[in-house]
Amino acid sequence: MTTPVESPEQVAALRSPVEPPEQGRRRRWVPRDPRTFVFLAVAAILVWEIAIPLIILLWGSVSSARPGSDEFFSPSSFTLDNFARAFDGGRLTGVLWDTFVFATGTTVLAFILGTYLAWVCERTNTPLRGFITLMMVLRLILPGILTTISWIFLASPNIGTLNRWLQALFGLQEAPLNIYSMAGMIWVETMDILPLVFLLMSAALRSMDPSLEEASLVAGKGLLRTTGRITLPLIRPAILATLILLLIRGIETFETPALIGIPAQKFTFVVEIWRQTSTTPTDFGVAAVFAVLILAFCSCLLWLYNHMTRHADAFAVVTGKAFRPRRTDLGAMKWGTLAGSLLICLFSLGLPMIILVWASFYPPSRGFQPITADGFALLSWDNYRAVLDSDLVQRAFVNSTFLGIASAAVVVLLMTVVAWITVKTSIPGRMWLDHLSFAPIAIPAVAMGVAFLWLYLSVPIPVYGTIWILFLLYVARFTAVALRIMSASMTQVSDELHEAAEVAGASWWRSFRTVTMPLLRPGMLAAFIFVLVHAYRELSASLLVYSYGNEPIGVAVFDIWENGSYGLLSAFGILVVLALAFFSIIARVISNRYGVKEEQ
Repeated sequence: MTTPVESPEQVAALRSPVEPPEQGRRRRWVPRDPRTFVFLAVAAILVWEIAIPLIILLWGSVSSARPGSDEFFSPSSFTLDNFARAFDGGRLTGVLWDTFVFATGTTVLAFILGTYLAWVCERTNTPLRGFITLMMVLRLILPGILTTISWIFLASPNIGTLNRWLQALFGLQEAPLNIYSMAGMIWVETMDILPLVFLLMSAALRSMDPSLEEASLVAGKGLLRTTGRITLPLIRPAILATLILLLIRGIETFETPALIGIPAQKFTFVVEIWRQTSTTPTDFGVAAVFAVLILAFCSCLLWLYNHMTRHADAFAVVTGKAFRPRRTDLGAMKWGTLAGSLLICLFSLGLPMIILVWASFYPPSRGFQPITADGFALLSWDNYRAVLDSDLVQRAFVNSTFLGIASAAVVVLLMTVVAWITVKTSIPGRMWLDHLSFAPIAIPAVAMGVAFLWLYLSVPIPVYGTIWILFLLYVARFTAVALRIMSASMTQVSDELHEAAEVAGASWWRSFRTVTMPLLRPGMLAAFIFVLVHAYRELSASLLVYSYGNEPIGVAVFDIWENGSYGLLSAFGILVVLALAFFSIIARVISNRYGVKEEQ
């Protein structure tokens, strides 16, 4: 058999080692799926907006250098002196005690009153339930700083209208009410957060199957025993969520502790942080320590809630079995529950709005005076004319409108993408994206403000002293609630629609833009209005990073209050409330147009 003759080229090829084309060469990993690029881009934005500021804040609490100095990031600046100064002289102990009493007292009182109103409206036959619900919803519009100011006008020992009325009615020589006390602080903050408790507990009570309660009543256990043994245990997750949210709110709120607590010599963590960063001499290190402490405590509260509700399925009472919520017939007692509910609404919304309207029409040359019969002849529009001519007020409306619309648009778009990644894809690491977006729920506003202050004083990005630092702060502040709104909406969109668009040849981006986003329009609108309204109300975080010429509405109200222009302040406040009411009405109209409609 003859062996075929091979050419020299064939022989050389046979003798040379055969190397796979990819072997021996290291290729840089490049994601080719466009969705992976989107994931990485969104993750980078959230890390910069949320994780990096908190890391800078943590480092600032153990650094001896001031933010913005060359030594700030140097390891040689590491020190524990900031913590030593915070604990020095028992200062931290006093601040901790005042914060604990204020947050705990507010949580307990607000939970009791809010749950009572929710029970009256959702589970009883009390008259005017719709009116009570409307009052609580409208109460959400009133910003916290205006609530605090209105109660100072009502219960101040010197100028309080209620004190004057009680003194005249009972012939008292001294004012019976003193808003400048811990009890006054707790009462004012309770009236401010009452609608939040009402809405959270109403949702829980509305979704309960009443069959277990009916069985208990049939067995002769009575209304009070049934409520304590059946109703409250079944809504335990909602109760825990509400209590923890109230505690976090009590720790992070600024308006009431600043306007009432400082004159009363009651200092919470938030007030101490503001004092350390805005008064001379400043101490950024101690401010960072206080911010880190409240951040750690709020994070522990959130972990505690997740731990205690890890078996939430055991509390499920809404199943495939049909049920109709049952209202308890209170008999003649319904008139007592009505009277109690209307009284709470009067203190929460009625009196604050009445006193603000009065102060807004009272002549500025006479300062603030309590409501009297003789004072009606002096009322005028002078304060409103002054508001419309005020450069500060005009700047504040322009700044807050820009910040509200811009931050709402960015937050909604960003959280829509995050919700799509976490709900509709299987990209590795998507749950970390969810956790990072939701993290701001446990970060007090003032801690976020300090973190952004330190970050943009320390990195060479020229946004400090401009309105853009407020914009970036607002984007980070409002991601948590917007994410939950968009995630809930995203779960209602079937995968079949997106898959059908891809089968028809549409790219993932075109499918997301033309199919998914239009179906999410009601949820996107709800998230947009939430961010817009809260941008108008925001104060505590803004107060730490704003600059002259970039004042939002909350800061402008605070500045006018410190200047003592009470009439101008009240007129400004009424205009803010009207603007927020306008946004809420527009949102309601659009929601009714694009929301799911029932067949007639």
